[in-house]
Amino acid sequence: MTEVALALVAGFLVAALGTPVGVSGAVFLLPLQASVLGVSGPAISATNLVFNAMSTPLALLRAPGFRGRAAELLVVAGACVPAAVVGAYGRVTLFADPARFRLLVIAVLAPLGVQLLVRAVRKARVRDGDSPPVRPLPLAVLALVTGAIGGTIGIGGGSMLAPVLVAVAHQSVARAAPLALTSTLSTSLSGLVAYSLFDAFHIGTPPAAPVWHVGIATGLGGIAGALLGAAVARRAGERALTLLLGTTATVTAVGYVVQLAR
Repeated sequence: MTEVALALVAGFLVAALGTPVGVSGAVFLLPLQASVLGVSGPAISATNLVFNAMSTPLALLRAPGFRGRAAELLVVAGACVPAAVVGAYGRVTLFADPARFRLLVIAVLAPLGVQLLVRAVRKARVRDGDSPPVRPLPLAVLALVTGAIGGTIGIGGGSMLAPVLVAVAHQSVARAAPLALTSTLSTSLSGLVAYSLFDAFHIGTPPAAPVWHVGIATGLGGIAGALLGAAVARRAGERALTLLLGTTATVTAVGYVVQLAR
């Protein structure tokens, strides 16, 4: 009961923090899963995807700029399906080792976090109307790469795609959010199927299947947190959201550096 209650609270908090910047917040659940909730191995990534699959749809529907962008959203969703399967396979094989897994998280999040923090401090905010459109092919490539990494780590593709769209493609956070959340949802659903099949057929390092009661509890908390986060997103400024996203990525990377140093 205590474990479920902790999972509910954790899901609420991370979704409330992540939704305004277009990510699920699952990145914060990674250290909590192992240290508090007792999840281990590749199952950590799979359990995170349960949280994403439950908490992301509502956040996506309520995200500013969601409607009228069907073509872009379909490009992202389609690219993330095969990417998630590749990422899940990498997690149960090459990145089943905890040290390699932490190094992957650090390598991805640290440079993006620092770049976003610099952008938030030094540059004027980008308004939605000033955001240049991202062409379908580059968008698909970005979704493939970030979806594969997100499927490996278990935080969905959006946690990678949102910083890239903001820092590299010069999108506003509000405009990047629906694309990032679509990436997270598509990656999570496809990745869940892949992890479950890998576990059932004994492919790679076990356990790979999600711990369902933990994932569902965090997901239920995440639904409530997504409602709060969506409300915050409509009122917060671009600079504040960029700063929050950069801080999220940087703090998580630093946390994993500390773990590796122990």
